[in-house]
Amino acid sequence: MSQATQKMITKPREMTDAYRKMVITLMDRQASREISTSEVFGQCLQFAPTVEDKLRLLRFAGEEVRHFKAIADLMAELGVDIDAYLKNRLPAGSRFTHDPANEQIHDWIEATLFNFFIDRAATFQLSEYVKGTYEPLARANRSIVAEEEGHQNFGEACLLELCKDPAVRAQFQARLKTWFVGAMRIFGRAGTPGNRYCLEVGLKTRDSGEIAAAWLDDVRPVLKRAGLRLPRREELDIDVPPQCNLSMG
Repeated sequence: MSQATQKMITKPREMTDAYRKMVITLMDRQASREISTSEVFGQCLQFAPTVEDKLRLLRFAGEEVRHFKAIADLMAELGVDIDAYLKNRLPAGSRFTHDPANEQIHDWIEATLFNFFIDRAATFQLSEYVKGTYEPLARANRSIVAEEEGHQNFGEACLLELCKDPAVRAQFQARLKTWFVGAMRIFGRAGTPGNRYCLEVGLKTRDSGEIAAAWLDDVRPVLKRAGLRLPRREELDIDVPPQCNLSMG
């Protein structure tokens, strides 16, 4: 079914129970990432090498909090207790790494990897919601995506500059996998019943595997310019969708 024939939903009362449940699921994942990203940017501040970089990260952190509030307000309209939601979520860093002991950014290399991978993946994922049939979520994400693109551009610039030094580049390669995996988790598992439902009702236009594959095609040339490579499939402890090309060719 094309999106032209799918019904746009503008108010909660127009939702079926199944549609409402899926919208809350999508917003839950997004809101958790937004507030966690703001907190990780806060951790990055202490390692930023210049005053201008610190000010930029401070702005990014504030924008991520605003992104969280925009989605949290929509969740509250659907009956979610946001105060309880904030208390019960995963700590900031482990939201991406899934390791409760790994909650901190340790230096500027890690801050750059976080910024480059996570914000770029978020931009690809949220671009799907902009085209989705839940109009309040699509509207909220239009401004969010524009700001996320600015974040990812800064991460890319830092990555390319720092990797000019071969010794620093080697450190980037050695530590790249953690944040690459964290970014891949943003897309979720491919081919699930939830993916099929989202496609059926127009909440997404592509399966998670297709979105991740498109993100990889965007990431690959930047890594090649930096002299880095993607992790090999056998190095990863997550299921990588078959359509995802991890080669550097």
